[in-house]
Amino acid sequence: MRVLSAPLRHMASAARPLLRGVVFDLDGTLTVPNLDFREMHERCGVPMKEDLLAAVRQMSPERQQSAWKVIEEMEGEGRRTLELAEGALELGRWLQRHGLPTALVTRNSASTVGWLHDKLWSPAGIPAFHPALSRDDVEHDKPHPAALEAIAREWNQQLGPGLLMVGDSPSNDIGFGKAAGVSTALVDPRRRFREGDSSYGADVVIDSLLELPQLLWKTFDIPGPLGSTSAQTLARKSEPLPETAACRAAVDGDIAALKAMAREDLLAADSSGNTPLVWAADAGKADAVESLLAAGVEVNVKGYLGNTAVSRACRRGHDSVLRVLLRSGTGVDLDEPNEKMQSPLHFAAFKQKTEAVKLMLAAGASTTSLDRKGRTPAEDTSDPNIRELILQARASL
Repeated sequence: MRVLSAPLRHMASAARPLLRGVVFDLDGTLTVPNLDFREMHERCGVPMKEDLLAAVRQMSPERQQSAWKVIEEMEGEGRRTLELAEGALELGRWLQRHGLPTALVTRNSASTVGWLHDKLWSPAGIPAFHPALSRDDVEHDKPHPAALEAIAREWNQQLGPGLLMVGDSPSNDIGFGKAAGVSTALVDPRRRFREGDSSYGADVVIDSLLELPQLLWKTFDIPGPLGSTSAQTLARKSEPLPETAACRAAVDGDIAALKAMAREDLLAADSSGNTPLVWAADAGKADAVESLLAAGVEVNVKGYLGNTAVSRACRRGHDSVLRVLLRSGTGVDLDEPNEKMQSPLHFAAFKQKTEAVKLMLAAGASTTSLDRKGRTPAEDTSDPNIRELILQARASL
């Protein structure tokens, strides 16, 4: 469920700003909330209606020291159970693939930011947020706009609708973004802020970070070679033909010819980038695929347009080939994207290959992988039954 306020509806139908960077809150946005703020306020002696950090900074030195000790203690406990919110990694990878900078502004400590990077973010192969500003790094806490001003300077950008602030607090995050004049997205999984003005006029209200990429594609111009502003991304190319003897034998399903060839011939790609394995998968030759795998060819090699054998089998709906690949025990990558960020499950869903979808889901393919337009496989099909299969698999995890 997503809600667009008037400014973003206008943006979606008229001139769209170029997305130039995304700034995130941490607790409750990138991570699942795990701090009891009511207890924190009570232990610090600050009423819930007051801003905790502002109140602590105004305390006497003795009271302030005691309050900071409580906050640090509770945050330290929270770090041990910190986990990423739904869609956080997928969104991070999507922004990375589009070359968009990301930053972090949080009222949490620098230790918590470091924990996020070291334990949850960097192990997934996603660059650290830069700048990553904690309460220890800023003179003014959110919602004061100074941190966003500093990030814009670091990025050599101007504040404006091309920058996006994403957070779960209407006052501390949306008010923060509005004060700086940037676009805003409110993450509201429990739908607490959707009535009246409780969302502080957020441009977007979403249930999950997983919804955000497709919404960004629809409402912003996305830069880069994979983005909406690229003139060459969607350029059609004619389907290639197999060129080498091994590739032709694979397409013909000529097992005897393949077995008589040297291993280097079975591994070699033709000018399209396809290896014999990719050609055999595309042609639906399950026996040839099995023979090539037995000869030790690389199962995850990318061919034409960056597609693997699994991708080609899913796209064509060659279920017998897919079964061979999935049971091969050769470390097959179920989710390897092609040049346009389409995963094999995207192909099976888009091409309405129901049996291929079932096989991929049973094997554990990701239901949350994102293509370049920010769509998951469930959003990339016009078949309601396939969409339901994918969503049911996601819900069962």
